[in-house]
Amino acid sequence: MLRSPLTFSGLRTARTLTLLTGLMAVLLVGLFAAAVPQADAKSTKRIELGARNINSLQPNCGRDFSRDCTVEGKLTAYQSLSAKYPGRNFVVPFNGKLVTWSISLAQPTRGDIDENPAQLPAFNDIFGAPSQAGISILRQVEKRKKGGPRFKLVRRSPVEILNPYFGTKATFALERPLNVYEGNIVALTIPTWVPALWTPRACKGTIYGALDPDRCDRASKAYTWRGSRVPLEDTCELSNTGGVPNEQLAKTRPQTSIDSVRRYGCYYGTNVLLYSALIVGR
Repeated sequence: MLRSPLTFSGLRTARTLTLLTGLMAVLLVGLFAAAVPQADAKSTKRIELGARNINSLQPNCGRDFSRDCTVEGKLTAYQSLSAKYPGRNFVVPFNGKLVTWSISLAQPTRGDIDENPAQLPAFNDIFGAPSQAGISILRQVEKRKKGGPRFKLVRRSPVEILNPYFGTKATFALERPLNVYEGNIVALTIPTWVPALWTPRACKGTIYGALDPDRCDRASKAYTWRGSRVPLEDTCELSNTGGVPNEQLAKTRPQTSIDSVRRYGCYYGTNVLLYSALIVGR
């Protein structure tokens, strides 16, 4: 079964990190036209990739301890499959411009609550602070059945600091919209970490394993995403046992250099990255 990299369990008897990873909507959809160039506002062709995910799913972390606190850090990633969408989620369907992007963020706890350890300081220690993310445009340059596809980074947005938007869905309008072409991939780049993942309750960790193994196994096939990592020591999982990061956690990095090429060899399941991107046709 595909597993998430790092989860912060509320059980002190099972304090395993399986970390995976967010922004608040100050602009409503009805106000987008004010931030979008006039030429784009006149277009009749538009699509918000990932909208169903962020509008119907809530990120883990915070005071809802019925689900494991799941975040993601230090990588570039894109949602591949979601049960709410047919086919691939973040493949651009037509030539146009990416004008806004959104992200749904949890409100990580700042202190211990009963037997549940503080979330925010733990992730700051592991990934760095503050929470940050931006949007990236990828073009596939190689496809392999084994080892994962390779992507070139062709364009990216400025990085945003997300802490002020914790607990909300944030939308960012780009002063300079990004050109996109049919077949491009819209990905989320995370220099530090973001609490912007949904994981089903069925996959909550217990001392006996997943809360509902059968449903969790189905979720591992229905919700999948790729990250800019390759397996190290035969694993894509992150661990920080006793404060000592494993090789995967120590070496993971986002793809940030324009025209760089990276292999996206780590394929994760049971999670949804809660971001979206509004694209308008030319």
